[in-house]
Amino acid sequence: MAGFAVFMTIVTFGFFALVTTCVLSLILYGLAKRKLQEAETRNNSLVVISVFAPFCGLLWLVVALLLHVQISNRLAHQDCGLSGDPYVTLPNGYIIGSFNTYSGYFKAPGYETDVPVTGPGYVRSIISLKFNNGYFTGTLFDFKTSTVRRFMFDTRTRESQTFPVGPLSWDAANTQAQTGDNSYWVLYAKYRHRWPTYVLWALLLLGEGGIGFWVWKSWNALRNLDKIS
Repeated sequence: MAGFAVFMTIVTFGFFALVTTCVLSLILYGLAKRKLQEAETRNNSLVVISVFAPFCGLLWLVVALLLHVQISNRLAHQDCGLSGDPYVTLPNGYIIGSFNTYSGYFKAPGYETDVPVTGPGYVRSIISLKFNNGYFTGTLFDFKTSTVRRFMFDTRTRESQTFPVGPLSWDAANTQAQTGDNSYWVLYAKYRHRWPTYVLWALLLLGEGGIGFWVWKSWNALRNLDKIS
């Protein structure tokens, strides 16, 4: 469900961005036409620039977001922040993530999670998680028995041991997993890089600012022409 919610959010924002772009293009078209009539010139370049500039801005927004995805995935080795399956990579190469934002896991480099909650190189259905001295420790929810189990994972052998704790409902376990003081999201946030977001903002400011300067320069050229005439 979380993945679908992310998709619908992107579609909704995309729709409103397109509508806003069309409205802004129409407004600039009207202003440019009136300005040309006042200047008594037939140079329609200002109209063309004014009409297409908002769409260029929207296109650059899409390009910047696509670049942000590639930078996050390939250089920062984490999700872009818009994914339904967020993940980060620890300095030791282990990945901490959450399937559909509700099912926490970690896995060793080159391993994949499987149906059992623990296996060679991974642990999933995590509630709480800590990492210290080469060991992952915490609690997980065992769906087969509807119980919480403590686990200890040795990153050197990539094997885990589990110990019974007691029964707990899935709703209660999920609440702890999402908002608890030792939630796996705490470790996720600790190792999440912030610089890809700064790069995204820099791309947006440079691109959109360049388009805005292009429009301003076109309008300013017409004003200078009015002064000369």
